[in-house]
Amino acid sequence: MKKYFYKIATDQITGFPTACLKAFLLFLSFVYGLAVKGLLLFYRKGFLKVYRLPRKVISVGNITLGGTGKTPLVEFIARSLSEKGIRPVILIRGYMSGGRKPASLEGPISDEAVYLRKALGDVPVLVGADRVKSARSLAPGYPVDVFILDDGFQQWGLARDLEIVAINTANPFGNRFLLPRGILREPLSSLARSDVFVLTKTDQGGENIRDIREELSQRNPRALIVEARHCPRDFLNLRTMERVGLSGLGGQDIGSFCSIGDPHSFELSLNSVGVKVKRNFVFLDHHVYQAQDIRLMNEFCRANGIKFLVTTEKDSAKLGSWLDSFESDVCLLALRVTLEMASGKKEFLDRAFDLFRS
Repeated sequence: MKKYFYKIATDQITGFPTACLKAFLLFLSFVYGLAVKGLLLFYRKGFLKVYRLPRKVISVGNITLGGTGKTPLVEFIARSLSEKGIRPVILIRGYMSGGRKPASLEGPISDEAVYLRKALGDVPVLVGADRVKSARSLAPGYPVDVFILDDGFQQWGLARDLEIVAINTANPFGNRFLLPRGILREPLSSLARSDVFVLTKTDQGGENIRDIREELSQRNPRALIVEARHCPRDFLNLRTMERVGLSGLGGQDIGSFCSIGDPHSFELSLNSVGVKVKRNFVFLDHHVYQAQDIRLMNEFCRANGIKFLVTTEKDSAKLGSWLDSFESDVCLLALRVTLEMASGKKEFLDRAFDLFRS
């Protein structure tokens, strides 16, 4: 059902019955928009309390549903701060959609949290819908200089010192309708709150980038605009944990699967390293894999002689005990991707570092 409504929100389904449903969803979007604007007004006027954490707060979020590449951006910021001796703690909502929880995950579940903990090592990643409560759960005196809010743009009740919004240049605003008719989580006028716009996936954005820059500059002239791309680094063999160079699969027919907000960009990344994707199994963002999902992929591999299955690094964090359920003669890999600043890197980092300069 969720997948059906997502396809409607992204205009992947047409026809007269769908048009009638879209009209009703448009009405709901209008109601939703009024509610969001009302809440924002209440926070701005002080009728609803805005909490201030005891350290600096950097928010990384988006104005659309997932797919902007926000998690690698959080990793990039946390790593850059750590290299300067600034001690970050990441606050993340954390959830996976549907299904049972993998046995390999304990406590609050979140694919992003598992990924970030593996990527950043000693940087604490605290999971919980109540970010204030998560921050207060730190032991008294714990060394922290800054809290990074993952998916923080809609955390209206929490004060922040730097507001960063990621924009997917391949699909910046969807059809420009609010939920549930579109994928906007807030009206586009909310972009005026941002301090920095990070245009992500610029290698896939093409001619959109100039138009996106112009619109963002009109909506928020004071905000810094920088560009980033998500670059394939290598593959990780999920059974042996060995690294495989990007050229190691050159020309191979492969299968792939993912449960991320922008599955098309994952397939484009695979195509860019020279593999031939025979089928990309797409699941909803944050999907928890089930036995029937693995069985479907195994049947495809057997029927088509596929010897390589590739997923995203974030998805790989959720597989856990499912690894043994895949065909033993199929090599299970994760594509590792790194975020690189294509332009404005110094200006971007200066905005963050300036928070800690006296």
